[in-house]
Parts: sequence; structure tokens; C-alpha cells
Amino acid sequence: MKKLAFILVMSLSVSAAFSQEDFHFTSGKEKHDGKPQQFKHLSSKFSVKPGFLNEILSVRLDEQVSFQLADGFVFSGKVITKTRESNGLEIVTVESQQKKGLILSVSKFTKADGSIDFMGLITSRDISDMIMLEKDIITGNYMWTRKNLSQMIAD
Repeated sequence: MKKLAFILVMSLSVSAAFSQEDFHFTSGKEKHDGKPQQFKHLSSKFSVKPGFLNEILSVRLDEQVSFQLADGFVFSGKVITKTRESNGLEIVTVESQQKKGLILSVSKFTKADGSIDFMGLITSRDISDMIMLEKDIITGNYMWTRKNLSQMIAD
């Protein structure tokens, strides 16, 4: 019985000692804001070039492609995935040749009523900013919007 009590006391004291340790939670803001920005030279919003969405969705798997997304910004790379789901979803992903780990992904979703929505993203885990393809709620036109990754991830 004395041994059992001794083991219990020792276990409690060890667990109390470890629970006293100072753990620091690193927020998404802390993690990402220290990374370099890839797109700071671009405007915070810029138009999608005419024909881009149809052009990117018509590429073939493993094809080398190059898209001028804005004045002074060309995305060149290899098509690494191209999928078409039965639910009306198409996704194309291009990996950059210019910067390792930089990915361009565009999806097209055809709804049951025949309307179409697009989504897109250019990002890398090594940079703090990203570009999102978003639909302007007023005009209905698609725009590229530059954002900081830390603003997109909840802590």
C-alpha cells in the first residue's frame, strides 16, 4: 500500500511539473507575416484578362503553359492536375516554373440551373501573400485580389 501511495504521489508531482511548462501558441499571423511577399508589386485588385478562364480550363495534363495575368505578371508552369467531376466541378492546377512551390489553381462549377461560378488561387506555403479570383458582387465580373495569408486563416 505504501508503494502504491508513493507511486501515486510521484506521478502527480511529475505531471504537475510538466504542466507548469510554458507553451507558446504561434498564431497564423506570426507564422505567415514573417514570410516574404511575392505579389507586393501588383495592385490590390486587377481584372482577369479576357479569355483567361476559358484558356486555362482548356489545357491538357502535363502541358507547359504561360498566362499573362496582369501587366508585368506572367505565370508559367506545368499542368499537374486536371479533373472533371460528375457534379459539374472542373479543377486545373498549374505548378510554377519560376518559383518553386507556387501554385495556380482555378475551378469552374456548373450549377444545376446552368449558371457557372469560378474560383481561383495563386499561393505557396513559402510566401505571406496570395492572389484570389473573386467575383465582384456588383458587376458580376471576376477580379484578382491580392491578400495576406494571415488575414485568411483564423487563429
